[in-house]
Amino acid sequence: MSGQSISKTSLTVELDRISQELFLCQQRLDESQALAHCGSWELDIRTRMGWLSTEQRRLFNLTPSDDISTPEQVLRHHHPEDIQQVLALIEQAVHTKTPFSMETRILCDDGTIRWLQAQGSPVLDIAGNVTRLVGTTIDITERKRIEQALKDSQTRQEALQKATLDAIITIDAQEHVLEWNAVAEKIFSYSAAEAQGKNLSELIVPHSLRDRHKRGIAHFLKTGEGPALNQRTEVPALRADGTEFLIEVTAFPVQVGDQVFFTAYIRDLTMREQAKEALRQSTAALQAIVETAPVILSHYNTEGLVTFACGAGRAVLGVPTDQRVGRSIAELAQDKPLFAEGVFRALQGEEVSVEMTENNITLRTDFRPQYSDTGELIGAISLAHDITEQKLRDAEKEKALGEAHERAERDPLTDLWNHRAFYKRLNEELARAERERTTLAVVMIDLDNFKFFNDVYGHATGDEVLRLIAQRLRETSRSYDVLARFGGDEFAMILPNVGSVPAIELEARLKSDLRSLAFHPEGYESAVPLSLSLGLSLYPNHSQNRSELVEFADLRLRHAKTGGESGSEAERARARISESLEGFSMLDALVTAVDNKDRYTQNHSEDVLAYSLQIARQLDLDEETQHTIAVAALLHDVGKIGVPDAILRKPGRLTDAEFSAVKQHAAMGAAIVSAVPGLESILDIVRHHHERWDGAGYPAGLAGEEIPFLARLMAVADAFSAMTTDRPYRLGMPCEKARAILRAGAGTQWDSAMVDAFLPAK
Repeated sequence: MSGQSISKTSLTVELDRISQELFLCQQRLDESQALAHCGSWELDIRTRMGWLSTEQRRLFNLTPSDDISTPEQVLRHHHPEDIQQVLALIEQAVHTKTPFSMETRILCDDGTIRWLQAQGSPVLDIAGNVTRLVGTTIDITERKRIEQALKDSQTRQEALQKATLDAIITIDAQEHVLEWNAVAEKIFSYSAAEAQGKNLSELIVPHSLRDRHKRGIAHFLKTGEGPALNQRTEVPALRADGTEFLIEVTAFPVQVGDQVFFTAYIRDLTMREQAKEALRQSTAALQAIVETAPVILSHYNTEGLVTFACGAGRAVLGVPTDQRVGRSIAELAQDKPLFAEGVFRALQGEEVSVEMTENNITLRTDFRPQYSDTGELIGAISLAHDITEQKLRDAEKEKALGEAHERAERDPLTDLWNHRAFYKRLNEELARAERERTTLAVVMIDLDNFKFFNDVYGHATGDEVLRLIAQRLRETSRSYDVLARFGGDEFAMILPNVGSVPAIELEARLKSDLRSLAFHPEGYESAVPLSLSLGLSLYPNHSQNRSELVEFADLRLRHAKTGGESGSEAERARARISESLEGFSMLDALVTAVDNKDRYTQNHSEDVLAYSLQIARQLDLDEETQHTIAVAALLHDVGKIGVPDAILRKPGRLTDAEFSAVKQHAAMGAAIVSAVPGLESILDIVRHHHERWDGAGYPAGLAGEEIPFLARLMAVADAFSAMTTDRPYRLGMPCEKARAILRAGAGTQWDSAMVDAFLPAK
């Protein structure tokens, strides 16, 4: 009995020990599973009873009091959408006797969802029947959150990836491809669908590098360090067809929660390598060319030492090419300071070109700084070549071009400047006059009887006359005056810096210089006198505009040719007004344009001026009023510029409609004059000089003293000029008859006081 008791005691002790070890083992299992968020489970197929580890119960959101006798009771905590999937996988595993894996969702008490990944395998008895299912479950909630975050950013990433020229590939720690952009598809010939989820090494890493690649990832996951990360690396890669090519990779690790991902930016270097090869070939070809070309190419380091020199050109530095390398440019170019300076300036970052002539040979050397890929100055390069022949050709070309340019701007008959050159020189002289604040004169000159010479003596003689005038202009001009043949028998002059001499005095001097000019035709006993008319304008007195200066000078020329002598009262008035009133010349040109439309009234404005001043002096009006009258007289018909030519030139009496159009000129003239500042005093004269004393005039139908005083004065002068001027349909009436009409119309058509003042004066 005692032996039996001892045996039972020992057995009890052994059982306690084993029980304790089992408890410790279970405790360790629970702790390790809790740390790994990994639970284990079993399901007896025959009894449909299950067992769950402590961590498994937590993952399923079960409490210690929850009954788990059947799978259906456990599944109550699953997401309703996943229950049928779980049951189907269990049935499939039993029937197919194969392992299974699935992802499912658990509903937590706080309303959140926990994602689980379950893996299970069937256990068979000796007869091959499934008796149990065993497996493990891990918490993949964080991974799912990360995957969702990645999915949410996919659109944004795709937009960025479309804009990049690089392949962008993202993998997880197990090298599964998560991202594969369009450039990656093009480079590696795998579509995104083909690459997604595949192992990166098996896709693009050459076999010889796969182990090293895997070790590098494992090393980073263990230490957080990797020699190929966060920097550019050139490595070989594989395409889908197995061909190997060179790529540049820049890879970055990304930590998201407790997960590590790697994103790589990959650039295909195939084109670069091809370019490098092409460059190597072209460099070799270039070197061969340089070695045989008449140039010398040299390279200098930052200390000014020659590191490279080649070329069959003249020994610029005075020593053979093969003796320069390693020597200082300061030593080699002691007698060529310009060359040495070019090297040192290039070493300071400048681009320099130097020309040197020795022994009738001219060399041009170009010096350029050399920079590294990072922008650091690492040396300088010089290229020298013989440009002696080029310099000679350039000199000859420049001389020929200058001569051609001179010929293009010269009149071939007189050798004076031509029309185009005149305007070019006028621009230059106007700019100088503006800078130096000096006065400049523009003169237009015309031969009065040129047609006579052509008709009587022939065009050859006419050409001789033009050459004679050109020679006289040269003889009477200063060396810096500009002389031009403006066209036909018309000449032009630009007289810089004429001082304060009035325009009339300058015209008189020029006419004196050109007086007594005559041409003696061959075979004739006597010479034929040459008569020249001229007009002159001053800058800035008459205008500061080039075109207006020429137009004003031409206007005065036309006045001179049509009988308006520069010494006449009208011309003197024009000159005074043009110099004192800016804008007058423009309006006066319009009046001349009107007169040119109707050749029967070319001197009408001058006549009205003379008659108006006679009345003003008879009335003893002051000088200022006389000045106003003179301006108004010259401009009173400016509104006729708007009357159709057909009406102005009509050879018979006007219809009512035509006369109505003519009557608009008074109001139109006032509107034109009002646009020029300083002419306000003549507006009423221009507007109302056709009003009648009895109110039957136009444009306003004013009567008596309603009509402005000076408009009444000019109405008498205008009427007398109109009556005594020839018309196409009648001759101008005798002055006595016109005076009788004025006397008869006094008090009805005209102001009696104005008529009385005019008749004794006339």
